[in-house]
Amino acid sequence: MAEFKLPPISTLAGTTLQNYFKVIKGNKISSKFYFKHAITQLIILIATPFHIYENLKYKSKIQNFEFQRPPIFVLGHWRSGTTHLHNLLCQATDAAYITTYNSLFPNNLGSKAVFKNFMKWNMPEKRPSDNVRLNIDFPQEDEFAIGNLCPHSYYNFFYFPNSYREFYRDFIRFENVDPTILENWKRNYKKLLIKAKINTGGRNLIVKNPVNTGRYDKIMEIFPEAKFIHIYRNPYIVYLSTKKFFMELLPTLWFQEVGEEFVEKVVIEIYEKVYQDYFEKIALFNENNFYEVSFEEFEEDPLTYIHEMYQKLDLGNYADQEKVFLKYLSQNKGYKKNKYNITRRELNLINENWSTYIQKWNYSIPKEIVVN
Repeated sequence: MAEFKLPPISTLAGTTLQNYFKVIKGNKISSKFYFKHAITQLIILIATPFHIYENLKYKSKIQNFEFQRPPIFVLGHWRSGTTHLHNLLCQATDAAYITTYNSLFPNNLGSKAVFKNFMKWNMPEKRPSDNVRLNIDFPQEDEFAIGNLCPHSYYNFFYFPNSYREFYRDFIRFENVDPTILENWKRNYKKLLIKAKINTGGRNLIVKNPVNTGRYDKIMEIFPEAKFIHIYRNPYIVYLSTKKFFMELLPTLWFQEVGEEFVEKVVIEIYEKVYQDYFEKIALFNENNFYEVSFEEFEEDPLTYIHEMYQKLDLGNYADQEKVFLKYLSQNKGYKKNKYNITRRELNLINENWSTYIQKWNYSIPKEIVVN
């Protein structure tokens, strides 16, 4: 099995040359990553003629496309069960979604015969943080794709972690930025979802992106009738799992190196900001277009909750899809979770900063976590 160690190529290899320079502008690249920087630029240059072909092929399709049904957005912080929920919903025979390939090469849908093989050769079999299987055709979240279409992506902080606060301010809250930036982000996000719908077909477009948990109000400006499913999880598990995820993923992506305590600070701050923004705007949700569930409840009885989602959000006839849901759950029933240890210092850090949400959702320290 391939380890989760990407070659010295940035995931920005799926962007255009113009967008690449916009993303890196004003951000310092450490000298040890100059080779990655150069190889990434070379791949983008090679792909440029395909980008031109892409624009010619899809321009009129995108301009003339109309959504017959509003997309469904899965919300929730990283490591809160969003992937499990998203993957399960996307088993439906009428589901449309962004694939792993499309998430990294949104500018190369028309030339996927070429770039799919390139991606397949370089992609590990499992995700680093939780051993979830990876495949270029599996459902995937969309923030990397947004960053490869326009420079307004929060995941730019994976490349330049020192600017994580600025990226949150600019690309989740869109505070004190030129209004054209928000409009450009909206235009490109809609373009991405249209291309996903064209690529996979399907009646219901199901989108997952943890970042959207803090900016769903901006999504509602694009899709006023959008439907939302929020899943939350024990914050102690979320902290440990997100830290592990970032510690293993960041070194494969960054152009600036940071240490473990820096990552801890990022995890604590982002969680606080995301849920502050989530609850500040929660009154915006149309009750008929919103569903919320805890990961623990969902894990215990997923089909009951999927059935409820189908009924409340009008996703179609659940009975028509139950067999594919059962098949997926059966295939993944041997999945093993990570086990965690936590230091007393980190435990205090969580209690000091996340107590509002621990109390709100009535969580305590899980028995399976060992406190050192």
